[in-house]
Amino acid sequence: MKQPLDPIHLPKSLLIDLFHQLGLSVQASNIDKSDLNDRLTHLEAYVLLKKHHVGIKVQALDTNLLVHSVYPFILLPQDDEPMVARRSNHSFQYLSQDNQWLALDKLPSVGHVFLVESLPAQSRNSSVFASHLAKLRPWYHPIFWLSLLSSLGGLAIPLFTMAVYDRVIGGQAPQILPSIALGAALALGIFVASRLLRAQALANVSNRFARDLSGITFNRLLSMPLGLLSRVGLSSHLARMRNAEKVRSLVAGPGGAGLIDLPFTLIALVAITLLSGFLVLVPLAMLLIFYLVMKALDRFTQAAAPTISGEYQNSLNELSTHLLPLKSAGESGAWYEQFMRRARENCRQNFLYSKRAGLNAAVAHAMGLFTALATVFTGIFLVLNQSITPGALIACVMLIWRITGPAQLAFASRQKFTLLKGAIDQFDRFMAVTTEFNELRLDSPDLNKAPTLSFKHVTLRYSGDSEPALSGVTLDIEAGETVAIIGPNGSGKTSLLLATIGVIEPQAGFVTVNGKNLKQFDPEIFRQWAAYSPTNSELLPGTLADNLRLAKPEASDEELKQAITDAGGASLLQALKQNIDANLFSRGTSMFSAVESSYISLARALLKGSPLLVMDEPIANRNPFARQAFIKTLRNLKGKTTILFTTHDHSLIQQADKVVILDKGTVVYAGPLPNQDGVTTQSATNQDPTPSMEASQNE
Repeated sequence: MKQPLDPIHLPKSLLIDLFHQLGLSVQASNIDKSDLNDRLTHLEAYVLLKKHHVGIKVQALDTNLLVHSVYPFILLPQDDEPMVARRSNHSFQYLSQDNQWLALDKLPSVGHVFLVESLPAQSRNSSVFASHLAKLRPWYHPIFWLSLLSSLGGLAIPLFTMAVYDRVIGGQAPQILPSIALGAALALGIFVASRLLRAQALANVSNRFARDLSGITFNRLLSMPLGLLSRVGLSSHLARMRNAEKVRSLVAGPGGAGLIDLPFTLIALVAITLLSGFLVLVPLAMLLIFYLVMKALDRFTQAAAPTISGEYQNSLNELSTHLLPLKSAGESGAWYEQFMRRARENCRQNFLYSKRAGLNAAVAHAMGLFTALATVFTGIFLVLNQSITPGALIACVMLIWRITGPAQLAFASRQKFTLLKGAIDQFDRFMAVTTEFNELRLDSPDLNKAPTLSFKHVTLRYSGDSEPALSGVTLDIEAGETVAIIGPNGSGKTSLLLATIGVIEPQAGFVTVNGKNLKQFDPEIFRQWAAYSPTNSELLPGTLADNLRLAKPEASDEELKQAITDAGGASLLQALKQNIDANLFSRGTSMFSAVESSYISLARALLKGSPLLVMDEPIANRNPFARQAFIKTLRNLKGKTTILFTTHDHSLIQQADKVVILDKGTVVYAGPLPNQDGVTTQSATNQDPTPSMEASQNE
């Protein structure tokens, strides 16, 4: 079993050297310019390599494996500093501090290695599931040998029974019974021990594989574009996460060991052949008949598979999505009648399917009994002809169950195999979907100065049958400008902010930051750098400090309090008696309102100290004290930070250098505050879009 990695860190420069040696100079340059720590944990290094689509495997140091390595790798000796190394013919070299390859006299005896398997430009395996399954190859051998040992040990009872009948009873030799019993007990002990060890190994490998699949799926979900995730729906994402459980239940479930035993039925067939000769043809013929009968029955059963399950489930979904209209209308009778009709039909179809499935199981059991009876009757004639002994016949009948049992289980698991194949195909299709991360998105923003922003014909539509949220938006924002984005509800203000930080990508047009297309930036680094405060903020279980430090883990208590104050949340601190370690949840429910939560969201954004600040409806509650504190914060940031915010608050609009008026996703005005030329901003923030249009025309 692999030992855990020691808690030592890898220098950032070591990863940069590795990328250079792999020919990935652009990636190396971007890592060098990034805001990563100078020393990374093993997990951080692994995630970084994976994010740049470098196929990597971390494992215990094995010289036999390294002699076949193709690319440079990172050595992590247990008692020495990490180093970049490579294979050179039949020897190894390491990269010195002056970037020279020097001979490595001897590989460390203990440690780990980051082994590079593939580069970003190379074609990837079409089956990600199969490639991850192949990584469990070291587990195959012990499971195979334990299964073989278990199958051989399982022959003990039939052979013991045969010896008792033929030699003890038939030969009138009771004195040999203790030695036979001792041998049988030893074989039985081996059988039980091997079964227990194999069960533990199966549990380990299935749990590890399920854990890896769950981690891969969850990480893939995090890296997928938000627009794609929102279109699919939560239930589909949960189904993908459950695919790993299907693998676990098949391998480590009640029938998993029986399926693994299926190939080892050959041992029972060989034993029957050695004991009875041609009698083995009886179970072979019965297995063929068994296969044909069960295949026909399986088709008969599947023909009755429920077809209304989807409609029945939709009725339950309708209850959750349309409960308010149903209750407010007071007309739930028709919906209830429709639900009961579907429920009755669902029960009828499931009953028919269960009945046929029960018939399937009964016939399978009957075929197993029939195989044993056919073997007994055929064997009787062989015993009467003195072709075999009575003990051999009894042993053969006992071995029959070692053949029919796994065969029945295999046929009973056909549906599971079908579901598993579907889960594997779905997993591979999911892993083939393009994520936000690729080798073309490697740039890092300038972390220390306010950026210029430019929107070029940005068009965004959330679905094919909906009106565009943004339609041909074109505007420029200079570095350090404070811009208020206003307009009626549903005019596209929030969509414009999300496009600004790259959370949602437009279908047409593009956004530039400092003259670079937003799609050139590493999305993770860009969003860690940019500060965003949404309208509705979700609080995580924990204290106020825990929630604030999501934005800046190393922030001091004084910084946290100052951020809350700058966000207009002084009253929040007073309510908590300045205790930022107060738990925000009581009995699992947040004790804060949406307004108080918005202070925390805004404080998170301010804590980042980013030169790009994007806010959706800050201080929406119109608290005069909170507004005054936040206006002071805006004035302090003016010129040093590029600020975009949406609002309907006249006082906040007055703090902007520029105002952008949106209506139905289109920019109807972008420029200095309209009231500077005699047009009030009150019309621009009106819920009716017509006054906004008039204001822009007057301007």
